[in-house]
Amino acid sequence: MAFRLAAVLRARHAQEDAAKAAVVRARAEAEAALLRARTIERDLNGRDVPAASTAAAFNATMWARSAMAGELHAAIGVTELANEAVEDRMSDLTAAAVQRRTLEKLEERHAAARKHAEDKSDEKAVDDLTTAAASRRGSSQ
Repeated sequence: MAFRLAAVLRARHAQEDAAKAAVVRARAEAEAALLRARTIERDLNGRDVPAASTAAAFNATMWARSAMAGELHAAIGVTELANEAVEDRMSDLTAAAVQRRTLEKLEERHAAARKHAEDKSDEKAVDDLTTAAASRRGSSQ
C-alpha cells in the first residue's frame, strides 16, 4: 500500500525549496540596501563643511549635504523594508518546513503501520503453517 500523499509531500518539498530561494534573494537585497546606505553615509561624513569663503558657496554646500542626508534617510528606509522582507521570507520558510515535516511524520506513521500489518500477516501465515503441520501430525498418528 503506497503512501497516498506522496505527491503532496513532493509539492511541500518544492514549496520549501522555493521559500529557501526567496530567503536567499531577500537577504541579498537587504545586504545591497545596507551597503548603499553605508556608502551614502560615508560620502556624507566625508564632505566637510567648508570654511565660509562666500555665503553662496556655504549655502550650496549645506544644500548638497542636506540632499545627501535626505538620500541617506531614504536608503535607511529601504534597508529597513528589506530587513522586514527577510523576516517575512523566513516566516514563509518556517511555515513551509512545518508543513513538509507534518507530511513526513504522516509518511513515517504510514510506513510503521504498513510494517506492522506486514508483520501481523507474516505471524498469521506462520501460525497457519504451524497449525496445519500440527493438524497433519495429529491425523497421521
